[in-house]
Amino acid sequence: MTDHNGKYRRDMGTLGVLFIVVNGLIGAGIFGLPEMLHEAVGAFAPWLLLIGGVLVMSIVACFAELARTTDRSGGPQRYVSDAFGRFAGFEVGWTFYSARMLSQAANTAVLIAYAAAIWPAIGEGVARSGAIIAVLAALTIVNIVGIRRVVAVLGTLTLLKLVPIIILAAVALGASASPGAVTLPQFSAIEGIALATLYAFVGFENATIPAGETKEPRRAMPRALLIGLPVVTLLYFALQWAYSASAIAGSGPEAPVVELARLHWGDIGALLIAATVVVSVLANMMAGHTSASRMTPALADDGLLPAWFGKVSRWGTLANSIAFFGVGSGAFALTGTFAGLAAISTLARLLAYIGSILALPKLRRAAGKTALSPLLILMMSAALALSLWATFQTNAAMWQTLGGFALVGALLFLIARRR
Repeated sequence: MTDHNGKYRRDMGTLGVLFIVVNGLIGAGIFGLPEMLHEAVGAFAPWLLLIGGVLVMSIVACFAELARTTDRSGGPQRYVSDAFGRFAGFEVGWTFYSARMLSQAANTAVLIAYAAAIWPAIGEGVARSGAIIAVLAALTIVNIVGIRRVVAVLGTLTLLKLVPIIILAAVALGASASPGAVTLPQFSAIEGIALATLYAFVGFENATIPAGETKEPRRAMPRALLIGLPVVTLLYFALQWAYSASAIAGSGPEAPVVELARLHWGDIGALLIAATVVVSVLANMMAGHTSASRMTPALADDGLLPAWFGKVSRWGTLANSIAFFGVGSGAFALTGTFAGLAAISTLARLLAYIGSILALPKLRRAAGKTALSPLLILMMSAALALSLWATFQTNAAMWQTLGGFALVGALLFLIARRR
């Protein structure tokens, strides 16, 4: 099935989009977060995650509404471009894409580090470089040979990473009565950990980018977004509750979920969860590769990047852009120069959230709908407040780095316009 201009195959359904949502949200962070949250707010930690999920739901609901306004790829870039013009859309798309490439490189390094804990031989030297190349090459090839293969691989990885976590949470909950009396912590304690909690819920926006390769994206994407976040939030809540109720809570383990598995299942259980972390990061990278590599074709379709990026392969996929993203991520991962830059991925996301949310009334009006309603005003206000608050928690170095990417993007935009 192809899109409205016959260029892209629409081979991904609601389930495939849901896999991208879930794997965009769950990476490696949740495996290290339980102890940090417990130390900060004690037995209130599970409820803090639940509150975080509810707050982020305001942003997700805005994106669900945005997804109903177009069937073209690009996600935040498409929304901002259609509402505020090609330059604004290009800057959002370019900075988001650049940041995602750096983030993919960082995730590759994290994946190899976790894998080296199980198989030390790949932790350094030539073996490490070979492992980086092999991982990114595999992700690239799967994406090139068809989005159906991506959905199949993502489905398998999702199953492999969720089942052990769910079983562990159930076993740990069954072995513990309660994490203790829940008392409302001081605001300073919540403020100090709130940003880390919020970061556990970013990544859902990846699912909106490959709209041009999705069947009925105006229906599939909102459904997946509105299902995916609640499911992940409940999983986070259960895992945190199980950890806070365990005997090791507050003891300071560096890998709290692994130690929770060791407590209940011994060394074999710890090894199983360590392998689950590797699978989780790999699934997160697969979802990121699938979405981010579709950003440059969206820019090419608007004439803002060379048409080479939008070329479709015999498999009906965007082979050039997919390969370009894989090679770029590999270059950063091998050189290690991404280390000081990967943090800007979060800032780029937050700015994309703000721009997309502000675009919603105009896009709804263009789609023949009422621009605003009382519920929409409430939803947008909460989403903007949360995004702006998180944006102001960043530092000057992150803004300077992102500004450098934006400046490069502006030059590329001017070159494209002159042509």
